[in-house]
Formats: sequence, C-alpha cells, structure tokens
Amino acid sequence: MMFSVNAEQWATDTFSDAELGDLRRTKRLVKLTASLANHIGQSIVQSLESAADIEAAYRFSRNDAIDAQAIAEAGFNATAKAARTYSCLLALEDTTSLEFTHQTVRDEMGHTSSTKSPRGMQVHSVLLFAPQEKHVVGLIEQERWVRDINQYGQKSKRKTRAYETKESFKWERASRHMAQRLGGVLDNVISVCDREADIIEYLTYKTTHQQRFVVRSTHNRGIEQSTDSLYTFSSALKSAGNRVVEVKQRGGRKAREATCEVCPGHSQGTF
Repeated sequence: MMFSVNAEQWATDTFSDAELGDLRRTKRLVKLTASLANHIGQSIVQSLESAADIEAAYRFSRNDAIDAQAIAEAGFNATAKAARTYSCLLALEDTTSLEFTHQTVRDEMGHTSSTKSPRGMQVHSVLLFAPQEKHVVGLIEQERWVRDINQYGQKSKRKTRAYETKESFKWERASRHMAQRLGGVLDNVISVCDREADIIEYLTYKTTHQQRFVVRSTHNRGIEQSTDSLYTFSSALKSAGNRVVEVKQRGGRKAREATCEVCPGHSQGTF
C-alpha cells in the first residue's frame, strides 16, 4: 500500500527539524519514516530493502539517547505549521489501547480493560482535519501511558483523587498542549470528543477559555433556561435537516445506516 502523497516529501516536511542531538539521527528518522509510510501496516523488515537499513533501523529504535517525545514534537510542530493555512479545523480526539501479548514486554505493561489479563498501553490522540478541504492535516497531540497494574480494581478510590491525577484529565491536558502549539490558530479549531469527555471539569475548562467543542452527551444535565433537563430541551428543538451515515460492520456489530438529525438551539448547562 502506497502513501497517499509522496512519502519522502512527507517525511522530510514532518521530521527534518527533529532535535535528536545528532543530525545523522534526524536523517535516519526521515529515511525510516518514509519507508514505513510507503509500506503502511508492514513491519520494519518488510518495509526496508537492505539488511544494512534494517540493522540501522533497529539500532535507531534501541538508542536510549533518542527521545521519543522529541520525534513526536517534530510531528506536532509540522502539523501546527500546516494548520495556519486553514480557516476551519476539527480536532478529532479519541483514546485507544495497544495490547502486547509477548512475554518479553507483557510484564512491563498495564491493564487495558475491565479484566486483568489483557496488557498494554493507552494512547490518546488528537488529529487535525480540515472539513471543507477534506484534508487530514496531521497529529497535533498524542499522549501515551501505561496504567499501574497495582491500582487495578480500585475504581471506588477515584473520587478521592485530585482531578489532575486522574486519567480523565487527558482531555484537558490535550487542549492545553494544543493551545500552546497552535496559538491564535486555535480560534479556528473545534474539538470533537466522544461521551467519555462529558465531564464537568473538562467542559468548564473549554467554556472558560472560550474554546469551541462538540462532546457527545452522556449525562442528562440541567440547563439554566428552564426546569427541563438537557435531553428534554433538545428533543423539543426544530430539525434543520438530517444526514444518513453508513456504519460499517465491526466485530459482532452488523453494518447499518444511522440517521443523524441536526436541531440547533442555545442553552447553558448548570455544571
């Protein structure tokens, strides 16, 4: 599978300014990422042509002097630079789990689900997308962490922890990092999050800092305009149109069509 644009140019634009302490490391990074982009979904061995390049790639990945965050920051900065050319951007946010089954790394990983067996790490990503041009601009933020396996099953203790130490703080932390990287361009950005982001602290942060957002509701909150709840208020709004979206088959879920209805209205929640 080929990259959608010239992979070599993309790798140069994205990673040529990576500060890795040695220009040779940066050049190796550009070459490696171009090869991986030209062979999406394949391993390092499958993506590189020569044994020398394969060995160099493994040496690069094992080099403790190379900061993974420095590589990520180069990509974020490239995205921030590209974002300046767009008048409207969606910041699409989501969290996923990467599971590792091999024993050599499994013991270093944390739990990824409601059971203790699956081990891996969590990754929260923010992807900038230009809806008018239908362009994927790039990653503007990504956080990776491993849960403490010793804290498994301690859900009841979450209420006593400070908000900044909770996993749910990831939404606000992502917005803070976006603001730092984008500056005034953030005025053109709308954050789009799933229902996991429907938490008081995050909504308060976004409204206080006048940052635009769309969060799928999970709580039927009260609103200031009436004694009605949010769901009752929204169900009475007049429809401005609808759109049919095809939901693809996934796992045990059958493919189907979902109708999304747009009903504009103004309300202020009682957080």
